[in-house]
Amino acid sequence: MKRICFYLSDHGFGHIARNLPIVCRLLERADAHVFLVCGAAHLRFAEQNLTQVEQGRVTLRPLHTDVGWILREGTLLVDAPLLEAAATAFLRKLPERARSEARWLRDNRMDAVVCDMPIWSIEAARQAGVPLLYIGNFTWAELYREYLPETIWQGYAAEYAKIGHALLYALHNTEMLEWVRGPEVSMVARPFHLEVARRIRKGHTRPVVFVSLGMSAAFQEPIDVSGAACDFYTTPGVPLAGGNVIIVPYSVPNSQDYVLAANYVISKAGWGTVAEALLAGKPMALFARDSILEDRTTIRLLENENLAFSIEPDDLKQMDTMLARFSRLDAKQAKKYHDSSEEIAQYIWNLMQ
Repeated sequence: MKRICFYLSDHGFGHIARNLPIVCRLLERADAHVFLVCGAAHLRFAEQNLTQVEQGRVTLRPLHTDVGWILREGTLLVDAPLLEAAATAFLRKLPERARSEARWLRDNRMDAVVCDMPIWSIEAARQAGVPLLYIGNFTWAELYREYLPETIWQGYAAEYAKIGHALLYALHNTEMLEWVRGPEVSMVARPFHLEVARRIRKGHTRPVVFVSLGMSAAFQEPIDVSGAACDFYTTPGVPLAGGNVIIVPYSVPNSQDYVLAANYVISKAGWGTVAEALLAGKPMALFARDSILEDRTTIRLLENENLAFSIEPDDLKQMDTMLARFSRLDAKQAKKYHDSSEEIAQYIWNLMQ
């Protein structure tokens, strides 16, 4: 039996969500067992999205894996002083953490490691002699370079430079190529359930808009959208109020089906939600965060393809104007993107041969 360990960022839920389809493709091969290393809440999310049979072949290891971004309370803006302190402490602990994890990899006879961001797993796999595949659309090195001292982002870059095998998702930062190179794949998202989406859509005679800020962000001031000529499904923390707003709780495991059911998607520019919207063929309005390189890249590339436009929080007060902007997008352009989960699973499998 092949034993594969996934080390996933616990910053937001996009990293765990985009790796679950890859895990499921691996489990379709009868002789695979997967270990997931991520935050405790993220692993509960994984359990919700795995069948009982799949759960029996997945071992969960709850660990804090990543610093990610630290934001100013109630905003989507980076708190640079707090981020610097956290990243400095993270790098200081990295050598011992990598040594300890290398022992775990050897003791548990891992055949391959998949890394989606946590840099300490790169050195751990190197020390253990286990092949590692990095999959991502950015690295923290080029993102932190805009905020943190050179000693910090260079410390991250030095770890990424150790990567021997990498797959780059569509919409990736070109800046990451300074330390990570590899072939490009398209998108990965949790599978849609057409009948579920039809039930969600049933009874709506007006356009449906799915609005998500993700589980790691929230606005504070509510906006009355009761006069808008559409209906909304939102995740918790979205500041919309009115009789035409339905909140989808975080306990609902299949938020991707609300994306499929909607006419339009309003979201942060996080890669996971963007991938779901693209694979569902939905036009997008994405909250502009010029302060984040990843978001700038994603929005710029999608605007160039007429698949999305950028918005500010106050634009939610002009929903009818936004609906008119949605109508000018060309969702057919999304057909160039496809689900690459099987392709990635095969790459991992080949790595172990």
